[in-house]
Amino acid sequence: MADPQVPQVLFAGSIHLDRMIQLRQLPQPGETVIATGSWSQLGGKAANQAMAAAQHPQVQAALMACVGDDEDGRRAQHTLASLGVRIFLQVAPHLPTGSSVALLDASGENIGVVLPGANTALSDVSLTAVLKELQPEVMVCQWETQPETLRALLGQASAAGVTTLMNAAPWQETFRDLLPLADHVVVNAVEAQGWTGIDPQARLESLPFGHPSVVVTLGSGGVLHYQSDKLVLDLRAPKVQARSTHGAGDHFVGVLAASLAQGTGLAQALPHSVASAAEFVQLLHKHALAPVP
Repeated sequence: MADPQVPQVLFAGSIHLDRMIQLRQLPQPGETVIATGSWSQLGGKAANQAMAAAQHPQVQAALMACVGDDEDGRRAQHTLASLGVRIFLQVAPHLPTGSSVALLDASGENIGVVLPGANTALSDVSLTAVLKELQPEVMVCQWETQPETLRALLGQASAAGVTTLMNAAPWQETFRDLLPLADHVVVNAVEAQGWTGIDPQARLESLPFGHPSVVVTLGSGGVLHYQSDKLVLDLRAPKVQARSTHGAGDHFVGVLAASLAQGTGLAQALPHSVASAAEFVQLLHKHALAPVP
């Protein structure tokens, strides 16, 4: 059973093993370049966010995800447990654990490709039991999960009185009707433009989200918070030397969710989350895989 004295935050969604490849510069179409280094680490939006929240000493982070019956799935489970994340894993024996490949250039920018694998089999069937056991203050989901599962997750959490935060990433137009189901939505600049048709980097006083609470992350440009389409908070990010921006948005969401679970309002939680993400991008190697006993 969860400790009733410790705020709980549940992340439901994707888990990957990331294959990271370091380059001096990203290749152009048709170009072959030589890598300068490579390594593997644990990733996936939900797993990244849970690991970020687990660093908060006053919050218990939990992850509900689906893996394959394979070595990657077992390594993921051991890594999460070693970092203090409570795990509710489903297993899809007919699918491999999700994976991704990311290319990192010398400036820390990255591009990636995701192979969803077992993430497509995540089901809401165990959510009722998980919610009853954890009684979380906040539940977080992302758009690396099937839309029918997301709809069920958000519906059950809301019915249980749980605050819901949706990271609408990666942007998929067919998922648009899910946006009203969450109390808060977090998007980056690309996703915000997909939603509204307007580049948020202009930092406009109003954007047509049609949602009561939207947080827009702008990378090194900081964060914007819109309430009912009106800009209520405009935060600049600290200037840092980024080594890798891979997973920075996920880290931001995880820290934000942990703060909300403690009862902190967005106006106070967002500056802390921005500062934590600025520290995170200065790291190159993240979420190293724990060995399987």
